[in-house]
Amino acid sequence: MSRKKTLEKRGKRLAAARAKKQHKRPEKPVGLFVTKELGDAIEACKAKVESISKECRARNKRFRDIEFDLEFDGHLCLHGLSSFIESTGQDVQRVTEIFDEPHFYPPGGAANSNSIRQGKLGDCWFLSALATVSSFPDLIEKICVARDEEVGVYGFIFYGDKGWTSVVIDDMLFTDIPKYEELDQESKTIYHYDKQKYERIARKHGKSLLYAKAGSQEETWVPLIEKAYAKYYGNYSHLEAGWTREAIEDLTGGVATAFIPKDILDTDKFWKEELLKANKDRMFACSFSGVKKPFDHPEDAPVTLEGLFIDHAYAVLRTVECRGKRFVEWTSEWVKALPELGHTFGDDGQFVMDYEEFLKCFNMIERTYLFDDSWIVSSQWLNVTLSEQPAVWTYGKLSCIVRIPARTKVILVLSQLNSRAFRSIRKSTTIMMDIAVVKKGNKTPIEVASEPRPFNCRSISVELELGAGEYYVYVRLDQSRMISVDGICSVEYGYSASCRTVSRIVSRKADSYSLANNWISSARHTLIARSLQQVIQDDLDQIAAEELAKQNALMEQPDGYLAPVSPLASGTRSPPLLPLVDEIPDTPEESNAPEEPPVQSRLRRRRQGKKRRTKDEPDGSLTKPLPDVNPLSIIIPDKDTNTSVVNAEHHHLSPSSPQQGLGDELQVRQPVWLFTPNASQPGASAAAA
Repeated sequence: MSRKKTLEKRGKRLAAARAKKQHKRPEKPVGLFVTKELGDAIEACKAKVESISKECRARNKRFRDIEFDLEFDGHLCLHGLSSFIESTGQDVQRVTEIFDEPHFYPPGGAANSNSIRQGKLGDCWFLSALATVSSFPDLIEKICVARDEEVGVYGFIFYGDKGWTSVVIDDMLFTDIPKYEELDQESKTIYHYDKQKYERIARKHGKSLLYAKAGSQEETWVPLIEKAYAKYYGNYSHLEAGWTREAIEDLTGGVATAFIPKDILDTDKFWKEELLKANKDRMFACSFSGVKKPFDHPEDAPVTLEGLFIDHAYAVLRTVECRGKRFVEWTSEWVKALPELGHTFGDDGQFVMDYEEFLKCFNMIERTYLFDDSWIVSSQWLNVTLSEQPAVWTYGKLSCIVRIPARTKVILVLSQLNSRAFRSIRKSTTIMMDIAVVKKGNKTPIEVASEPRPFNCRSISVELELGAGEYYVYVRLDQSRMISVDGICSVEYGYSASCRTVSRIVSRKADSYSLANNWISSARHTLIARSLQQVIQDDLDQIAAEELAKQNALMEQPDGYLAPVSPLASGTRSPPLLPLVDEIPDTPEESNAPEEPPVQSRLRRRRQGKKRRTKDEPDGSLTKPLPDVNPLSIIIPDKDTNTSVVNAEHHHLSPSSPQQGLGDELQVRQPVWLFTPNASQPGASAAAA
């Protein structure tokens, strides 16, 4: 081949590559998840801050938040019904009293992860999330939307079950240094009985703060956003303990999931497809637990592993490859400011670790997926009565249908109601969730997702590429609580045990009894597990019956009546479903649900030979006034066509006997978030800032 032809071919390839690059869809920046209420929350927050500022200036006073007054209502701001915090602080001061020259952000003008220090509150999970989010340019600035530092009013936004919500606070903060008048004589002697000297030396700057503080002595954004987060959840004690992924969801509106390092099959694939995207379109945090104190370990000393603290959160800031080696840059949970912990890490709180050591050291990796403005969301809550205990752990009691008009990426999320704001009165029941996605007409699930650690997640999610069609989402719920076993087990009266343990044992007994062909008991429905394939087959049988009924209805007989539905050819099938319209909770759809097409929902119940329960009849369950809530969610991108969630079905099996009347209620966010990159649709109901 001549040199001229070779150059011509090379030129054509380069031109084609340039043309392809020009037509390639540009990557959009990720950030806060944009829903209809995001703009409303930002504007409402700005308007409230501006109104407070004008009113205070007109009256020549600083702002005092009577809804969250640390000085005169401190106990309410600190504690829920049960106290999680031992120290209530020594005093309450304004930012202008603590700092000589306070500034919200550091001198560089932007928040950064170096500026975070933990105080005497177990909220390292939240501070680690702050460190992660602050590594994204201008993201913290979008959360801290308005302020008047002279008046002392600050406005923030957080994402929760109702979408974006604004929170406005004053500049009062708890300090850990007592007033001069409260000192004993020996302490006053140290300061030569000079009150001004004591105020100047001991009660100034960030070191005097009781809770979170910034690295810079005059920086204020860290303690103020922590205070706003405490107000959002009701009090400071409600911030004790949590997962970093949940805080990142609250700060960004992203969708979180967790990975167990020892469960990762291909670590090279995980590095390339997950960790290398850290702080691009996803955020990572890590932690480890399960290490017990040695017998001779000092009582008050923390347990460490390679210098890391057990049960503390660490944020992944960056991942890099250098000379064939892979490294993870992460930051500690900022506990080095606590002298009693003896933390000896570097000055900036940021460190580099080899990837292989990273996987060995941490036993939990949390990932939060962020969205650009091409995604849309559809979501709805559903109240569901939990099975009476003991009960079998099985599919078939809750399901929903999703219709996809064209191939697209989907993230499907099943979530529980965030109970942190009312954790003081939270019920003893905790829920574990599994989901399975099946295309209509198929018997094998496309994807099955479970919580990585039992009873440890607020939500679970799956990421799928789905073609056009209808998909069934089957949900399996498990409960954890203590129940009375009087009349069930031959043990002393008043004995209680885990409902999961009792359910597993009683279920095995019922399964054995079912070998007898003439065994008739309602326990057959509540205590014998049905496989996912059986549940799918039931739905396929029902679909076939409905289609056959439609065909028969069209075949009008000569005498004017419609032909009856022919019996199914298949063998045993589950009882028919009955709509329970009267049990649908009267809760409005979320404002970010797409307007077209509308989301339809219906509750259904399996008939078991009993008459249908009316609205006023009891079902034998123990009803409590504040039911737990669980939602299901979905996410989809890159199509101009509408995607809809069609319906959710609640198959609630009746109790097998009065002694099992321990039912609870659960609320489910039914088909769920449909996030669909939909740039060509001007009316898309959700996106990302």
